[in-house]
Order: sequence, then structure tokens, then C-alpha cells
Amino acid sequence: MALYNGERYLETQLESILKQTSAVDEIIIVDDCSTDQSAEIVRRYQKKYPCIKLYHNEINLGYKRNFRKAVELCQGDLVFLCDQDDFWLPDKVQVMSSVMETHPEILVLASSFEFMNADGEVYSVRSRKGMSNNNLYLKPVEKNNLVAVTFHEFCSHNYFQGCSMALTKKAVRMYLEHWDDCLPHDWLIALLTSHDAGFFFLNKPLFYYRTHSQNTIGVPRGRKGEEWVRLKFAEDLRDTMTTVKEIWPDEFEKDVLYQKRLDFAKEHILALQDRSFWRLIRQNWNPIYAELKSVRARFMDLVFVLFK
Repeated sequence: MALYNGERYLETQLESILKQTSAVDEIIIVDDCSTDQSAEIVRRYQKKYPCIKLYHNEINLGYKRNFRKAVELCQGDLVFLCDQDDFWLPDKVQVMSSVMETHPEILVLASSFEFMNADGEVYSVRSRKGMSNNNLYLKPVEKNNLVAVTFHEFCSHNYFQGCSMALTKKAVRMYLEHWDDCLPHDWLIALLTSHDAGFFFLNKPLFYYRTHSQNTIGVPRGRKGEEWVRLKFAEDLRDTMTTVKEIWPDEFEKDVLYQKRLDFAKEHILALQDRSFWRLIRQNWNPIYAELKSVRARFMDLVFVLFK
């Protein structure tokens, strides 16, 4: 767990981890210079549960570096990534561990989830045709089914939160060896392990993912917020292809599609920033645009640049 000012929901999350049907061996928590009572809450739990280990950063590292430090400190054969404000269903560890033991080809397993609001009320979103995992995964997967997610899919989008994942030791080594702060930790883990055909999705909800106002901190409002949303997909594609180029340079040079994705991302960012309507129109003939954004999103791009 990467911890930062999480006092409001921390106890609820810790209780859900400690009450698993399969007991966890250790709970690694790295506090990133919290200014609230988070560390004190953890210390109180440590007195009763010695499996909890608390580490303090001397300076604020930010969530990417803090998660890396937390993962590096873990000793277990399986490492479950954990947010400070969610709630694990009692059999999360047992179910995921059993699936990974049965399928040794799995390097990372992600589960589905249910939404929970700031007050702890569970709610649902309307399922969209052809999607699963609360519409985060752009493919239909039957309930309780286990499917592999390909490297090609992760080249354009990230479908699973880090807090849904369990990692093997091999996956941990891959992540630590190739870590950089270009991509979020969960997307980097997905890229690395799917490249070795080792990323799998279990369409079974095993935790409550809490949504609250702090989830959206850093997203601008108004016109600037609209620009941020329009640019983000292209910036993510650019960063992903840049990461692929750095980790697998020979593969990148041989695969024209990777190069085309990177070129398109850069051109699309410029078209949006320059508010170039006709450049966007021309880009609509590029299949990478359809891979990156839905028809509605592409239409809203045009609306955005028209009303600059």
C-alpha cells in the first residue's frame, strides 16, 4: 500500500485485508509524508498485528515512486497491490491465489470490482455492449471467466487499476528492472507481463473501488478540463509507444505499426493544441484514430476545436 493522507478510509481498508479467508503474510505500507493521522492509525494496528510493516519516506516521492518502493519491499511469492481507500471482499486473496496456482502461466492477475461511494454505498454502472469490467475493458467477458489480455490491447489503453492486480515474483522483477515514471505503475506492469503473454483478467468482482472527490484531484475544470481529456488519450499513446521503444528497441524498429502509433499520437496532440479542424478530419481516415477513440469521442474532438 502506498499511503498518503488516507486517514478517512484507512481503517476500513486494513480491516478488510486482515479479515481475509486466506490470511496474508505481510502488509507493506509506505507513507509518503502524510500530514494527517494516517501513520498513527497504522502504528495502532501494528501493536495488534505484527504482519503490518510501516515505512516512512524522508521526502514526498509521489505515487509512482512510492508504489515502486512498496513493491520492492515485499517478500511474498504473490504481491497484491492495494489502494488506501478501497475495501477487499473476504475471499479476494483466496480466489486469486487459487487461480494463479492452477494457472502457472499467469504473471499478473486482475480481478473485476464494484463501485462504492464516499459513504460506503455500493452502486453499479450501466453495462455497455461489447465491454466488461464496469466498461473499462473494451471486450465482453462472461461473468467468472478467465481470459488473457494481449500486449496489442495494452499498447493503446490501460483497462485495469493497480489495486485489482496480484503479481508473481517474476512480474515484480520485471517491473522493478524496467521501472520509469513515464507510465502509471499499473499500465507499465500490464505492458511488461502481457508482452510475455502473462496478463490475465478474472471477471469476478473481488473488491469495492471507492469513488470520491479526491479521485479527480489534478483534473482541471471548464475549458481546460475539456482540453485535458481530449489530449490525454493521445498523450497516453505517445508515452506507451515511447516506453515500448525504450524497453524493446529492436522490436519497435521492426514493427511499422508501433512507429505509426507514435507518429499519430504526436500529430494528434498538435492538431488538438492548434485547434486544427481539417487536420482532425484527415486523421479520421487513419485506423489508429479509431483504435484510440470511439466515434463519439472523435466527433467531440471536432466540436472542441470548432469552438476554440
